[in-house]
Amino acid sequence: MLSKTVTLDSFAPTFAWRNRILRIDDLSDGRIWADPSDSYTPEYIGARGIAAKILWDEYPEPVGCFEPRNPLMIVPGALTGTRSPYSGRTSICTFGPQGDPYSWFTRANIGAHWGHELKLAGYDAVIITGASETPVRILIRDDRVSLLPADALWGQDALVTQEMIEAQDGRGVRTLTIGVAGETLSRISTIHTGSTSVAGQGGFGAVMGSKKLKAITVIGTTDVPVAHPERLKGLFSDVVKAVQNLRGMKERMARINAELAANGGGEARLVPCTQYCVTPCRTEIRNAQGRHFEQKWSGTIGCVSGLFGGGPGTVYDWRLGINGTLELNMHANRLGLNHWDILVGMVPWLRACQAQGLISEIEGQPMDWNSNDFWVTLLDAMAYRRGIGDALAEGGWRAAYLLDLGVENMRRYYTGWGYAGHWDGHACFTNHIVYPFWIVGALHWAMDTRDPASSTHGYVQNVMHRGPWGYMGHGDNPITWDHMRAIGERVYGRADTLDPLSGYEGKAIPAAWHGVRSVIKDCLSTDDQVFPLIYSAHTPDHFAKVGELDGHETEAHLFAAGTGVDWDYTEFSRAAERVLNLERAIAIRHFGRDRVMDERVVPAFEYDENWPNRELGERMALDRAKFIPLMDDYYQIRGWDVKTGWPTRQKLTELGLHDVFDPMVEGGTRAKATLPALDPVSPVVDIHKDDPDRQKVG
Repeated sequence: MLSKTVTLDSFAPTFAWRNRILRIDDLSDGRIWADPSDSYTPEYIGARGIAAKILWDEYPEPVGCFEPRNPLMIVPGALTGTRSPYSGRTSICTFGPQGDPYSWFTRANIGAHWGHELKLAGYDAVIITGASETPVRILIRDDRVSLLPADALWGQDALVTQEMIEAQDGRGVRTLTIGVAGETLSRISTIHTGSTSVAGQGGFGAVMGSKKLKAITVIGTTDVPVAHPERLKGLFSDVVKAVQNLRGMKERMARINAELAANGGGEARLVPCTQYCVTPCRTEIRNAQGRHFEQKWSGTIGCVSGLFGGGPGTVYDWRLGINGTLELNMHANRLGLNHWDILVGMVPWLRACQAQGLISEIEGQPMDWNSNDFWVTLLDAMAYRRGIGDALAEGGWRAAYLLDLGVENMRRYYTGWGYAGHWDGHACFTNHIVYPFWIVGALHWAMDTRDPASSTHGYVQNVMHRGPWGYMGHGDNPITWDHMRAIGERVYGRADTLDPLSGYEGKAIPAAWHGVRSVIKDCLSTDDQVFPLIYSAHTPDHFAKVGELDGHETEAHLFAAGTGVDWDYTEFSRAAERVLNLERAIAIRHFGRDRVMDERVVPAFEYDENWPNRELGERMALDRAKFIPLMDDYYQIRGWDVKTGWPTRQKLTELGLHDVFDPMVEGGTRAKATLPALDPVSPVVDIHKDDPDRQKVG
């Protein structure tokens, strides 16, 4: 194709938002223009809120995830580009290939600096539709936007692609790109920026691959104005004080550096995940010798990637050491593969099948999990769709059915919607969570279109990490369950929401509350694992304070300081609730999503949990007779019809969505009448029930 460059006009400036959306309508002929974004703000805040509104307005019918019309929406938060804590993150929204039983319109999130740079270039979003016949890339340089050929980049890995673009466009440019897995339309392919910042869940790399879009590069040079810079600066300082020592990792760094020294050299340090992150948690390692490739590796390990190495402190028994871990992490990143699906879903399923004699080799190589050579073969097979890798590229959920291989084994590790378990206490052995707290996670899984990480992190992860069983339960001022009950009363209005001896009572309240907080975190944006600020190691009652503010109200004040929109906490939360309801309306309108469909995840919780609550001393399973009424409570809190799970006209009208109800009902009714009936969900077999090593897990 020929290169094409256009210069776009700007619109009346606003604080924080740049009031401009970049539109690329057809990658084949390169129609490029800009729209103002002020029709979406402040009502839909930013990021996934803007994406949901555009999708609702422009897509009354769903499109296939690999159809050219599928919109790839890349939308930073309202405060991305400003000096707001953890504000560099960006939402990516589209009809996602990983979803099941439908390719729902859903979202992923990516960190590092790309979104920050886009805001500096003067845009609140990039919306791309259409597909090219030949590889292309997009270059955004402030007002100038170019559509360029990318034949030389096609087939390159995600890191080499960024290096080649930087050599051409200049040092310091920020690029989103895909690896080979995206090019081969793997449903677990990712979008990358930097070495390890990834939009991991959803299979969004395949959407870029289907468009023959290899990369999107941005260079921005204009500051993002804020309404009250001194107020924002003060809030930033107060947040830093509130979260200090939130992630104590000095001992871990010492152990890693000692192991690197023993293995021939290398250096590890903590680095932030995104712009203005003040609690670095990612491990950057430089110049560590690989175990398969004859080279030294440099890169960052974050999130689940440490499981590549297995060994002490993980749930797996292989031991590849830090050098082997880094190499496999970086190789999977280069290929553009979803670590979570591989390490939490696919590998446990394959190992269970291996133990039962159902499979013993991949691509002619014995399944030796202690061998980096085998791992590289496995990852390459997936990315390049070689042999069994052609099915594995579809993700573990689909692969088991395609291969007719250990389907019951697979279902033990996949909670729902095509996603491996996450903070569920059952499918996932990576996240230690016990009854009754995973009940809230079960509600999040029931209501979402994907792994509900940004909801479950806020409640279940932080109960376990920052409660009496976590790191805040030790030291000179340990948090106690009395503290937790008092915090539950203060935040959720009920002490039993944070009581280890409680049951199902009241759990719909934090489930609904954190569902809204998920939207807030993405739309603002803030760090998913730090916010909302509820617990503190620095206050006598362990309730988080940010200066004089209650910690969980901080986001509303950051938003007001940055944008000048003088909403209080209630009004700001209401805007996030508007986004959540619109996302629900989209799923209903397109696919007839209803209560019956929500309940499809229930069997994934109806067997004994992975770990017993130490206060109770026994493993618990979900009790359907108690959980179904809890779903009633959730729908009632939301203002949704208890029978259908659909938002009521009254609720939508209260949220300013008065024109949504009728098309939602019409579309949902049509979808239910025309889409094939879904197969019933059978019970999950607990393949670990009699495993003598089960007590060691976690």
